[in-house]
Amino acid sequence: MVELIGHFHPLFVHLPIGILLLAILFELLPSKKRYRSLKRSILTILVIGSVSAVMSCITGYLLSQSGDYESEAVGWHQWIAIILTIYAVGYAWMRDRKEYKSYRKTFAFVLLILLMITGHLGGSLTHGEGYLSAGFGSTSGLDLTKVNLEQAIFYEDLAKPVMEQRCYGCHGSSRQKGKLRLDAPEHILKGGKDGKVLIAGRTDESEMINRMLLPLDDEDHMPPKEKPQPSAQEIEILKIWIASGADFKKSLKDAGQLSAIGKIISSGNIVTPSDVPADEITAADQNTLNELTKLGVVLIPVASNSNYLSANMINVTALDSAVGLLTKIKEQLIWLKTSSQPITDNHLSKLVQLEKLTRLTIDHAQITDAGLSLIASLTQLQYLNLNGNHITAAGLAPLKALADLKSIYLYQTQIRKEELASIKTYFPNSVIESGDYSVPLLPSDTTEARAPIVKNAA
Repeated sequence: MVELIGHFHPLFVHLPIGILLLAILFELLPSKKRYRSLKRSILTILVIGSVSAVMSCITGYLLSQSGDYESEAVGWHQWIAIILTIYAVGYAWMRDRKEYKSYRKTFAFVLLILLMITGHLGGSLTHGEGYLSAGFGSTSGLDLTKVNLEQAIFYEDLAKPVMEQRCYGCHGSSRQKGKLRLDAPEHILKGGKDGKVLIAGRTDESEMINRMLLPLDDEDHMPPKEKPQPSAQEIEILKIWIASGADFKKSLKDAGQLSAIGKIISSGNIVTPSDVPADEITAADQNTLNELTKLGVVLIPVASNSNYLSANMINVTALDSAVGLLTKIKEQLIWLKTSSQPITDNHLSKLVQLEKLTRLTIDHAQITDAGLSLIASLTQLQYLNLNGNHITAAGLAPLKALADLKSIYLYQTQIRKEELASIKTYFPNSVIESGDYSVPLLPSDTTEARAPIVKNAA
């Protein structure tokens, strides 16, 4: 109840501002006959303004108890607002006393100054420190042409500036909406009241990215739609930083992403991920998406301006129903994650209808070699995670036909270490991750720095 009343603060806070400004305007008008009728209303205006200021102080105090604001910043705003309110009451009391008549314009001017200070402090709480001066600078976002990529620290010189421009207003030092603060590494790693927002190496599980990719009119979209939105380029920078391990000290070069960021600059645009089709697609049926969401499927766009979708089924309970519904969005669904769900070969017989899948994660399921032969029909597959399944080296043979397969995960399977060499001959251009040992790359293998990124698959 207390928090609910506090939410009325934005409503009440604008009343004293407007009403008291009107009193100030009337007070500063010349003392001419035609303005006398306006001046006679000043006392009434001041009384109404003072009452609304009191209501604003009360609701503001209750709102401050939500924990979304830094206490010191709130304290300054709170005490200046109280001083303003007391001053407005005193101004109303002195307004019609003859002994103070010569000081009326001075009273009005001081009230104006207090209103400006209080409003500025309130704006800093709502929009972040420096919001006023930011209006005089560039709002185009991060300028990569001014960053020395060879010496750049990935977080400090690239990721942090993006968050500073797009996130600090709601999640900075003065305000922490949802108890989330993003202006320092320790706060980023801690997360907010809904849990962690960043999972190193797993872009698709990092709420920081997922919220940015939601439709603009979605209530969970971040930043809020009335705020300046990050560019596709800025989102891509954050995605690459998280996918490469979200290290706060590594240089761009040490993170292995110098080439990826270099391409963003040279093209003047973001590089379209190779596992996202270049052709446009119509949006999926909203009723189907709503049904899937009710079953616990998390659906997000793979990019902010794309109708292609990523589906995460980790929290699904009605598995059979969810699998059946997924086939209705087969044109839009390109990334699928079913981690720890009891997916069987029978489920796979339906999932292979998702012909456009480029990423498939079915780790710790009940897939057998028979199921692998079904996966061979997914000709656009580039990433495949089979960790924790009952599969053998022989069962992988049918997947040789998947020419675009770049990454395969085989940890905790029945594949023996000595069989990895033969598996490598099946997939000479793929990175094979088996967990506790590595497979050396052949001269013909790809050398593109993608291994850290693909680990965040759907």
